[in-house]
Amino acid sequence: MIVATFYSYKGGVGRTMALVNCGVELARRGKKVLLVDFDLRAPGLSSFSVLGVSASARGITDFVHDFLNTNRSPDVEGYISHCPATHFPDGEVTVMSAGSAAGKSAKQPFEVDWNELYNHRDGFLLLEDLKEQWRRVIEADLVLVDCQSGLSDIGSICTRQLPEQVVLFYLPNGENLVGIKRTVESIRLQSEEQDNKPVQLSFVMSNVPDLDEDSSTLNKTLKQFRDLMQPKEPLITIHRNHSTSLLNQSVFTIDRPQSRLAEEYRNLADIIGEKSVDLQSD
Repeated sequence: MIVATFYSYKGGVGRTMALVNCGVELARRGKKVLLVDFDLRAPGLSSFSVLGVSASARGITDFVHDFLNTNRSPDVEGYISHCPATHFPDGEVTVMSAGSAAGKSAKQPFEVDWNELYNHRDGFLLLEDLKEQWRRVIEADLVLVDCQSGLSDIGSICTRQLPEQVVLFYLPNGENLVGIKRTVESIRLQSEEQDNKPVQLSFVMSNVPDLDEDSSTLNKTLKQFRDLMQPKEPLITIHRNHSTSLLNQSVFTIDRPQSRLAEEYRNLADIIGEKSVDLQSD
């Protein structure tokens, strides 16, 4: 099992849309894929009808809340939604949602104090056990984690503790580059300090507009990015799409398979799949 986190410093870059499209595409290729909604501020997986997940489905917040009440790691099966197999008969998609209390505007009794959890309630071990249950109980080949944007405790869990891969989404502007740089530095530093196997990074320039005129500004930004990040692989690009399909949370790899966006999502799924094979063979 390989865990790949989808992360962005800022919202509005199409991170969740990419995750769902990649997850569905990998399932159509015969993989058992678990999608995990760790964007507790603005959960989005339940908005995709193809997944068939209720907005009130039990998930991450309920899992942690039940642990805090019992001091025992719960059985993950009680927090998993099984998706209809209509579009991926050879594979499987399951979802661990953000939870029944996630995304609410008012302070909730299920709201998680991650500092308290990690410092006083064995939060690190709880998340390690959760990851092991994804492997043993769900038997997932790939786990795709949708991490909330910004710099946060959740971001640290999703980009450093859980994954073997991190897919970093960014819009090519100064604010995004500064935030992504800080995240990348933290990932690389922790791997060095703990003598861990380095987390594999992929960089996705997302929501990129078509440029009919001079593209010098974009080229300048890309040069700045390469200088800052020193990526070892070619950068991945996902273009902006103006189709009304976006309003309906369409999965382009199913609904519009001939579109450029569907092809770009398939390319990203190729990269994630290839890297997972390499990681499992090491």
